[in-house]
This record gives sequence, structure tokens and C-alpha cells, in this order.
Amino acid sequence: MTPEQDALVNAVLARISGGGASPNSTTISKDAIKLTDIAAKQLLDAIMVDIQFTGKLSKQDLADFTRKYNEAANKQLDTVVQTVRSQTKPGDTPEDIKNIIKTTSPSFFQPKDFTRDYLWSKVNFADEKALGAKALDSLTNARQIAKAFNLSTVSDIEIQDAAKRIATGKITAEDYKTELAAKAAAEYPQLADRFKSTPGATVRSLYNPVLKAIADAWETDVDSLDLNDPFIDSLLRPDGVIGKAPSATIGEATQKALMHPKADNTQRQIGNAKNAAAQLARAMGFGI
Repeated sequence: MTPEQDALVNAVLARISGGGASPNSTTISKDAIKLTDIAAKQLLDAIMVDIQFTGKLSKQDLADFTRKYNEAANKQLDTVVQTVRSQTKPGDTPEDIKNIIKTTSPSFFQPKDFTRDYLWSKVNFADEKALGAKALDSLTNARQIAKAFNLSTVSDIEIQDAAKRIATGKITAEDYKTELAAKAAAEYPQLADRFKSTPGATVRSLYNPVLKAIADAWETDVDSLDLNDPFIDSLLRPDGVIGKAPSATIGEATQKALMHPKADNTQRQIGNAKNAAAQLARAMGFGI
């Protein structure tokens, strides 16, 4: 058994055998779980390192954490005590009670999880300069995912919230993609069925063949293309925000991209211009 489970068993046994505090009592009795200030600081310091927390906690924060920790732990202790009392029989031994606890409460109050949640609540994802590496990585990841969906309905504060949920393990990056795919189906109706059949897909990934055709025509990296560019959007959603008309084909995208001013600066176009100039010069007898 883990130390947390041992502490729970001892607290329950004390509460069962000695009566203990009632579930509605506000008094912390000798059979209650009680975290001291010293133990609280040690626990906070350890988790700070684990989650790369860069903030500072005041004495008031320490007292607040200790109070909330004890309240949460003892609230769950009361629940376990009630469960055990409802299932014990006359003559049950401490070992019988231990087995009931392990069966009914396998994932009782977890100090490390509670502490992580408390510290993450102190992290402001809007203040990038104050973020630790883990939080910053999650924010960068969430932003990249949101950018790949190019949704007008997703705000910065929602992206920051998603980053916090990713950092704290509440969701994964794939979970966030699933959330945005549901929204993207409304903004890009022509992709709705493809989102359902291709878990993990983004607007950018589904439109990649067209985007690659544009990037090749402009001799640039496909990832550098901005989905908000009016020209690109006109190829992806010919009917605008309605988004029901099919996107341009690869051939159409290539042809239109080659006619775009950005194609004038490509090595292909520069080479074509030089060849045309040389042919004209020869035709005029300059001997080039």
C-alpha cells in the first residue's frame, strides 16, 4: 500500500473504533488527516520542481494551501468512513476493514495530484515571460494546434485554458484537436465528414495537397502559408465563410498560384524572364 493509503486506513480505523468526528463536524480531531505547515511546504517544493513552477508562494498562500488540503482530505475521509461503516459487519477485524477500503476506495485522496492542481491554479498562462518550460511548451503546442484549424471562434484566452489543461494532464493534445475539429466542422462544412472519418486531422492537414501546390508554385515552405491569406482562403473556400463549395483542385491551385504576384520572385519565373530576354536579344541580332 502507498503511504497515502496507509494514512487513510489508519484514519478510518481510528474513526470507526473511536467514534471520531461526525461527517458534518468542522473540528479536526485526532483521527483526522492533518497536514502541517512544514509538511505542506515540503510537498509544495517537491511538486514545484516536478511541474517546473516558477512562481512565488507567500505565507498566505501556504496557509491557504494547508487549509484547503486538510478540508479536501478530510471530506473524502468522511466519505470513506461512511462507506466502510455501511459495509462492515459485527466481528469484522481491522484486516477486513482494510480490504473494504482497498476495494471501495482504490484511488482515495492523492496529495501530489491535489498539490499539482493547486499550483497550476496559480499559473497565469497569459504571462508568457513568467511561465516555466512545461507550461510554455503546452502553450506553444496549443497555439500550433489552434493555428492549424484557423478558427475565427477560438480566442486567445480559450487557447490559454487549453494549454493549462494540457499541462495539467486534464486533456491531451489529441483531445484538444478533437474539440477543435467539432468547431471546425461548422466553419468548414465541406470537411465535416472528413473530420469524423479522420481522427486527429486539422484544417491544414486536410487541405495540405492544395496548400502544397501553392507552396511549390511559390517555391516556399508549405508550413509558412497563412490560411488567413485572402488568396489562399479563396482557393480553400471559394464561397467564402459559407464553406460548402469544394476547394480548388491541385491543378487549379497551381495555375492560379503561378499567376499570383508572389510567383514573380521565384527562381522559376526569374529564369523564365532571363531566357525570354536572351531569346529577344538574339532575335534582335545581339549575338547572345
